[in-house]
Amino acid sequence: MLLKQYSLFSVLITLFLLSILLSEARLMSSHPFSAKLSAKAMALKNEKLTHLHFYYHNLLAGPNVTALPLNPKGPLDFNDPAGLFGRLTMVDNPLTLDPELNSTTVGSAQGLYGVASRSEVAFVQLFNFVFTADGEYRGSTVTVLGHNSIFADGTREMPVVGGTGVFGFARGKVYFKTYSFDAITGNVVVECDIYVFHY
Repeated sequence: MLLKQYSLFSVLITLFLLSILLSEARLMSSHPFSAKLSAKAMALKNEKLTHLHFYYHNLLAGPNVTALPLNPKGPLDFNDPAGLFGRLTMVDNPLTLDPELNSTTVGSAQGLYGVASRSEVAFVQLFNFVFTADGEYRGSTVTVLGHNSIFADGTREMPVVGGTGVFGFARGKVYFKTYSFDAITGNVVVECDIYVFHY
């Protein structure tokens, strides 16, 4: 008799503990501010990979300045990274099909960069590539954020961290390569290759 009571008690305790665990699991998986959705619910279809190629023009000097230092820190001396450290620049750089500034404009790189190293000229860079040319990408954006060591040999890479419009839910990589650089003015033309996954 005692054994039967003990077994019944064990079963009841076990059921009670299971009910607590299940209710906790339910609370953890549903909150008033969240809901689990399927990709179909968001009308997301097969993921695509798109390659974008263009040039951006970062113009610190001349008649059409597109990069504005927010906190000028003395002369622009690229041989003195410690002197440039902390310098922030806001940009609205034109994106063109070819390296010439007067070639077809496809959008603009809007954002900012800051010199984040005292030992080399390396940026923390946040750009929204905003596409304005007629066609399927008009009004869409690709956002990149990362480290850009501007004098590194060859190609530099940064991650694509998001996007809007056609490039919603974007992820991928952007490759930068300096096409031309004027050490006196700081004006630079950069070749961009973006490989972006999106729906």
